Amino acid sequence: MRSTMRWLSVVGGLCFSWALPAMAEGTPVDCGSIDCEGIREMRALHDAQIASLQERDLFSQNLAEVGFKPAACANGSRAPVPGLGWVAGCHFAYRVTAVTNPPESSTFTAVAQGAAGTPAAGVKLLIGRLSGGKLVFSLDRGGVRRFVGWDECLPAASFTCEAQQREGVQAIRALFTTERAFLQEKDRYSSNFEEIGFVPMGCTNGTQAAVPDSSWIGGCRFIYRVELSGTGPAMTFIATARAISGPIAGTTMKIDQTGVLSITPVRGACE
Repeated sequence: MRSTMRWLSVVGGLCFSWALPAMAEGTPVDCGSIDCEGIREMRALHDAQIASLQERDLFSQNLAEVGFKPAACANGSRAPVPGLGWVAGCHFAYRVTAVTNPPESSTFTAVAQGAAGTPAAGVKLLIGRLSGGKLVFSLDRGGVRRFVGWDECLPAASFTCEAQQREGVQAIRALFTTERAFLQEKDRYSSNFEEIGFVPMGCTNGTQAAVPDSSWIGGCRFIYRVELSGTGPAMTFIATARAISGPIAGTTMKIDQTGVLSITPVRGACE
């Protein structure tokens, strides 16, 4: 149960829609490109693995088992698969390359490989959920590697200030849920993120936002802190999320033990 709550706090709402705030700075990519086909499907693969972890406390190397079904081409054809364990989409084949599950940390890595003889030939994508809440998402084309922003291939509406605030909103609500679950189990709240199992998702290059001191924990654009008052079951808390990068830098969100959320935007672009 603790493992499940830990990962629920990580994803807390991320599986409702992939039209999420940017997890790295950047601009939209042509949604019709070959790269975008692989990027969208790899996000869907990640979504399926997280759903599996929520339901069964396990990641899986069997993509059919977690319900990952990449789309075929418009004419019904699919890419050839290199061997066992691969699942074919239109121009890419997909495979989970490694999994660890409890009692070790829950992690996985997966790869998408462009099919020879198609426009995707020579393109390889890697996505992984690593220990400590780190996310890595990269694309290699002919030996040239770059990190893939979580926002790539999303509609232009995903780049509004409101959309970029969703990272903080979803994570702070997940933090609230985690604190309430911890209260039921321990009759108290906690500001120790390791103790309650809250690990916000970092950026797609494996980095997390820098924090001013050990009372904070970093996500990608946001950092988080919990302040406690009182003792035992009568305790109260206020959780804070603060944006530290992008046009929303300086935006502050707070939620208390009753679930009331307030957002204070910065002056300027996102006011």
